[in-house]
Amino acid sequence: MAESSKYDLFFDELTTLEKQIYAFAQKCDDLIDENSELRSRIDTINEENKILKQKIRDLEQRFSEKSNSQDLFGNALNSEEKENIKSKLNEMISKIDNHLRS
Repeated sequence: MAESSKYDLFFDELTTLEKQIYAFAQKCDDLIDENSELRSRIDTINEENKILKQKIRDLEQRFSEKSNSQDLFGNALNSEEKENIKSKLNEMISKIDNHLRS
């Protein structure tokens, strides 16, 4: 009897270990699948990141070009000079309009 209970105890422990090994193997497979999915998402996100960085560089370059051109024309004159130019242009438009009407 003692030997059969030792055998049963040993068999039960072996069965328990087998279940634990199966659970660990299943968990390992799940982690491998999840890791693969995450790597795929990382690759996709890295590609999107490259595209977005390129768009940012393009926008910064366009902004820089526009700000440089605005500095040359828009900010070169102070507000008083701008008003003088506007009034002169309005006078010229009025003269041209008068000539066209007559």
